[in-house]
Amino acid sequence: HAAPAAKQETFSFGNWSMQRITLPGDAGQPVSYYLSAPKVKAPLVLFVQGSGCTPPFSGLGTAERSSAIFNWVPLAASGRYAMMAVDKPYQPVRQDGEPGSAAGCGDAFNNHFSYDTWLAALRQALRHALTRPEGDATRVLVVGISEGGALAAGLAGAMPEVGAVALSGASGTTQLYDFVARIHQGSGTDADKLRELASLEATVKDILADPASGSKFAWGHPYRRWSSFFAQSAGDNLLHSKARVYIVSGMQDGSTPILSTEVMIAQLRGQGRDVTVRRVPNANHDLVPPDGGMPEVQAEHDAIMRWFDGR
Repeated sequence: HAAPAAKQETFSFGNWSMQRITLPGDAGQPVSYYLSAPKVKAPLVLFVQGSGCTPPFSGLGTAERSSAIFNWVPLAASGRYAMMAVDKPYQPVRQDGEPGSAAGCGDAFNNHFSYDTWLAALRQALRHALTRPEGDATRVLVVGISEGGALAAGLAGAMPEVGAVALSGASGTTQLYDFVARIHQGSGTDADKLRELASLEATVKDILADPASGSKFAWGHPYRRWSSFFAQSAGDNLLHSKARVYIVSGMQDGSTPILSTEVMIAQLRGQGRDVTVRRVPNANHDLVPPDGGMPEVQAEHDAIMRWFDGR
């Protein structure tokens, strides 16, 4: 049985509503999550957002409300699922910096955020949501977007209630491997690549020499964030779960090399796991083709839900 909520707020949007539930945090900082209210008990679907500190929802209770998680609101409004999202601890009201980075996130966020603290918050929120009447605890899907893919895999490995995982633009091994793979996929000469690899190794050495730092930055994020994610492999964590897996990647993803994802696919299939794979030609990290096209992105998200509903 989960602990009672410290605070519960309801937000109504015409024919549907959601609640923001705030729990006393295991480490002192409260954990807030959002849960839509379907008319009857429905499958529970948790979306885990990507990197940075942009809140999943802004302006709730005002006319300027917005969502930063693609497709969450339409799925909630459909009433077919109990939709869930979690605030990152110490995230600001809005991010005053480049989305996806830790710029503008503030000292409190950067000194706290890591793979482990984010996973702990997600676990606490999901444990609590599983006790509530809105969601069917026997049908749980976790959708991880980009950085969120590592956490979705970690949740599946840590919580047997997670029966299905969908990953979009997610690293398949460690994020350190992603850096190495991008260098090798580059168009430079071998000499160029050796120089880039040496530079990468020097930066990684600095990170590992001060792994808990929230003030020293590399590639837009604090050392604390990088050291914790370097230690995690999505493929390894999924092997510790019983979840079936859906993986979608843009074949021209410049952020997470599809070769990283292919390593995970081979790892899971080699162990006889239930894996569905969708490789999107000419699409980038956000599954968008070169000429744009939100309908294509919507189609890929619709495919995830059809896959989930099909079992």
